[in-house]
Formats: sequence, structure tokens, C-alpha cells
Amino acid sequence: MQKSVTIQSLIYRNYLKNSLVPLLLIEVVIIALYFAINFYMSEKTQQVLLKEVSHNLQEVSSREANNIRNQLQAISNYALLIQRDQESFFADSEACFFPYNAPAFSTHANGAYYKLKDNGGSSVYYSSSSTLGEAQSRKAHCSEMLDPILVSIVETSPIVTQAYLNTWDGMNRIYPFIEDLPAQYGPVLHMQEFNFYYQADSLHNPERKPVWTGAYLDPAGQGWMVSNIVPIYRDDFLEGVSGLDLTIESFLDNILNLDIPWNATTFMVDKNGMILAMQAKIKELLKLKGLNTYIEGEKILTTLEKPDQYNILSSENGAFQQQMQFIFDSQLSISKINIDGITYIVSQEVIQETGWRLISLVEEALVLQPIVNIKQLSKEVGYLIIAAMLLFYAIFFLFLLRKSRQLTSRIATPIEQLSTMTRGLGKNIGSQEIAEVGIVEIDHLSNNFNEMVDQLETRTDALVALQLSEEVRAKEAELLARLALTDSLTNLGNRRKLDKTLTAENDRAIRFNHAYGVLLLDIDYFKQVNDPYGHQVGDQVLVELANLLKTLIRKTDTLGRWGGEEFLIICPEIDQNGI
Repeated sequence: MQKSVTIQSLIYRNYLKNSLVPLLLIEVVIIALYFAINFYMSEKTQQVLLKEVSHNLQEVSSREANNIRNQLQAISNYALLIQRDQESFFADSEACFFPYNAPAFSTHANGAYYKLKDNGGSSVYYSSSSTLGEAQSRKAHCSEMLDPILVSIVETSPIVTQAYLNTWDGMNRIYPFIEDLPAQYGPVLHMQEFNFYYQADSLHNPERKPVWTGAYLDPAGQGWMVSNIVPIYRDDFLEGVSGLDLTIESFLDNILNLDIPWNATTFMVDKNGMILAMQAKIKELLKLKGLNTYIEGEKILTTLEKPDQYNILSSENGAFQQQMQFIFDSQLSISKINIDGITYIVSQEVIQETGWRLISLVEEALVLQPIVNIKQLSKEVGYLIIAAMLLFYAIFFLFLLRKSRQLTSRIATPIEQLSTMTRGLGKNIGSQEIAEVGIVEIDHLSNNFNEMVDQLETRTDALVALQLSEEVRAKEAELLARLALTDSLTNLGNRRKLDKTLTAENDRAIRFNHAYGVLLLDIDYFKQVNDPYGHQVGDQVLVELANLLKTLIRKTDTLGRWGGEEFLIICPEIDQNGI
């Protein structure tokens, strides 16, 4: 069966199909093209920006890495200078002079031999495990001539914290001077047990060149540090190892204090992946705990390196460890890494002299924020265009609707009137008539309908009059019944209502042997209200009291006006004790 439609709807749909829909489709295509082009341009701009940032980050990191190489190379050159000076000292058995005041030595209570006072040079410690003979005493005294170079390097280099010489037989000469050094080291200190000694021996360093250690805890109490060490040979005999110390703090202040844009953060790792120094943000990012700079109540008797949690290649976070292992193995200058769902651009520069790596992290989202802002602005512009388009088509729709109504008014209006009045047959439709519109068929139908309406109106009036008469009588009966049982002032039940309720409650109590209660209330001195203030005020008092009592009784209780200023409350299911 074909679905029926109105004439107006038919004409309007043709308007819509032939004008509005094509225009709407064109606008949708234009908006789709706008968003597509905007997305394409944003993606391309984002790629270009990431490429530019990566290039700039690589340049900055490379420049900073070269700066670090130069500083580390300078320290290595200092170490070579110390090496030549100290090897000359051990080669000349007659060399001995005091560049500062003559030193004073003594034996400590724990058995170690040490330098008593600061004479401007280094402090000296001889382990109690060494036999102190003439040769050892001469070495302790005459090695004072090595102090000028140690002092000048420490005092002129901002990143060198300590300079020292450790000999094979347990002597330690270290600058700056440390008061009561035996108390710091303890009675026995085996230098060969520490990485800042054995990494320079013939087994680990046959080329006898400067060597950088990993991070370790300084037994002299300076905290975590790295050292550049060189072996000191007399012919082929290893007399000792000399070194220059850089504390992690000085490393951060003077080497990793980089000014990299995009809120980048930087850290340095050794060739095995152990973090040597890092900025505070890296510690927070990798969830690393702080490290103690000393061990309370204990002496450091061997090398104490950083725990594995500070090695990025053995991290407990498997995904992070795998990504860093790939970066290490690939040695890519620029790559990406994901930490806790956040993508970072990673710059890696290898310090060839040491194998250390300078790694910088830049949060990708921060780099792309300007593009994101532009993209968001473009979306907002697009949404405004859509809103404007919707407003335009809303207005255009109203325009088409108006035109379609005008077009169909002459044809559709009488038919709609006929349909409306047909639905109203049986109701009081008054004397409405359908006017002629000049269309023969419609006018003939309208006249027939008007005649039918006239006949129905006459019959309907008679029926309506009868129904109204019956409704009036029913309303009057209902009103009289209510007035017969209601007090007109307080709108409570009157004496008759209370009598009927009392009778019913009493019958129920007798039949079911249930208790009920009756409360009679009276307003004392009510005359003193009526006489001075008048009966209107007295009536108001009665109304207010009635309203108050309504709020205090139960839903099952019956409240009524007994007479005058007296009120009666009938309370079902309650005895004289109020239970």
C-alpha cells in the first residue's frame, strides 16, 4: 500500500530534494575537504617540525658533547702532566725538597702514619699494614715536591675536586688537605682493592694511558665521583697510580649544566650503561632513589659502585631496558623512546675518549604543542564554519517552508480545515464554516460538510445541555454533603462528622476488642481574645490552632471542631497510656 502524504509535505519534499539537499551535499564536501587538508598540512608540519627539532637537538647535543670532550681531554692532559712529573720523581732517587713548609709526621692511634698539619700541600696517609722503614719515610717526606702540580690543577680547574697519588705499598698523598686522614680511612687501606687503582695497572691498562673510572663512593668522604687515573712506573715497576677526581656534583654543575631548549633533560652514562651523572628530572622520570654519600659507622675498604638500578641496561622496567639496549647497540644519534606512555626524542652522543654517552630526552608532546595548538585552532574554525552553515540552512529551511506554505495554502488549507473539523465532530464546534476557495470540487464538499455540521450542532446542544444539568446536580449534592460534615471556619470535621466517626470507632472497638482514645481540647481564656481584639482575631486564632493540630496528629487520627473553642481528636488503636 502506498504511503499517504499531505499536499504541503509533497510540495515541500520536492523543494528539499531539488534545492536544499544538493547545496547541503556541496557544503559537506567542502567541509570534509577543509578538515582533510588541515589534517594533511598538520601532519606534514608536524613531521617537518620533528625533523627540525631532531636536527637542532642533535646539533646542540653534539656541541655540548664536544665541550665535554674538550674538558675531559684537558683533565687527561693534566693527568699526563702529573704522570711525567711523578715518574721523574721516582726515577731520581736523590730528588727531595719541600716547596712549602717542612712537613710534620706522626703515628696515629690506629697505627697509620700520617701528616699532622696542613702546610699548604697535600695530606699524607700510610697504611699500618705497611712496614715503615727509611725508604717509606723518605717517600712520605720527599714526595712533598709533587704537591705544586697537584695544588695548581685542583685550584685552577673548576671540575677537579681532588688530586692524589696512591703507591703500591699503601701510601696516599691527596690534595686538598684532609684533617685526621687516618680516622677517615681507618688503620688499613688496600689501594689495590679500589677501581681508581687497579684499572690503571698493567693488566687493565697495558698502554699506560689515562683511564676514566666508573662512578664509585669516595673513601675520602667526598661522595660519589669519577676519576681520571694514570699509572706511575719506574722502568717496568708500577710505583703507584695518580688520579684526578670529579665529584658527581661538580660534574652536574660544570658539565651537565646544559642550556638545551624544549625543556630537555640530560644524563651521562658510562660504556656499560651505568648512570654517572644526571639532572634531577631524570631521577624523577626513571623513579630512582637517592644514594647515600657515605656509609654510617663503616670504612670503605673496597670499590663501592652504584647499584644496578642506576644501570639503564639492566633496568627492572623491561620495555625501557630493551629500548635503551637498542639505542646503545645502534648508536643512533636521534631516536625515540617510550617511558610510561610518554614518547621522548632521544639524542645520543658518544664521547670517544671514554666511551661515555651524553643522552638528552625531549618530550615529543612539548615539541608538538605549537602544532597541536594550531590544529586545535583549525578545528575550532571548522566548527565555527559548521555552525554558520547550520545557521544558514536553518534560515534557508524556514524560507523554503514559508514558500511551500504559500504555494500550497490555496489548495491545502480548505482540505486541512475539513480534516480538522471532521476530527472534531461530536464536540461543540460552534458555528465555524469552511469558506469557498473557488475550486468547484472543494467548494461542493465544503457546503455539504457545513450542512452536516449545522444538523449536528443542534443535536449536540441538546445533549450538552442535558449533561450539564446532571453535572450541576451532582456537584451540588457533593458540596452539600461536604458542608454538612465540615466546619466552615477551620475546615476541620464538624460535630456531625465527629459523631459519625465516634460511632464507627466505638462499633469497631466493641467488635474487635480494640482500644481507642479521645482527646478534648479547649482554649483557656478565649474570651480575653475575642473581647479586646474582636471575633475576627479570635477566628484567626482558631484557624492557626487547627493548622497546628493537623501537623501534630497521626495520619490515622481524626481531628474536628467540637464547638466554640473546643477541638476533639479521635485516636484509633491507642489506650490510656498512649500505647
